[in-house]
Amino acid sequence: MQENFEVRIREIAKLKKGWSFGKGDAFSAEHVEVAALIALRYYKKYALTVSGTPSEDGSIDLMFNIKDVFLDLIILPSITDVTVKYTHGIGNDKIEEMWGTVSISKLDDIMKKFIELSKNQK
Repeated sequence: MQENFEVRIREIAKLKKGWSFGKGDAFSAEHVEVAALIALRYYKKYALTVSGTPSEDGSIDLMFNIKDVFLDLIILPSITDVTVKYTHGIGNDKIEEMWGTVSISKLDDIMKKFIELSKNQK
């Protein structure tokens, strides 16, 4: 059975230029497929909660979380690079860290670091 998040991510491919009140770039089928496969890979490997949302700039934001620890993998339109943002806590206790832009080939290392950090959070 296909996971609901995977179906929702693949729906992003249907968005046409101007999809957000006249703004918003279109998404290539390849870009959306890469995002869906990344989401599915780490969902299966680590049993993480995941969601995917389109951005007007043409990137796709995959958000993984374990309780109140979040990792955003922002799949850039180039498909080869990902911007990574780590967040833990909520409300006034929330701390966000930009981990920068990395090659998509480095995602296994990023996810291992995320899993380790989430284990260390209260």
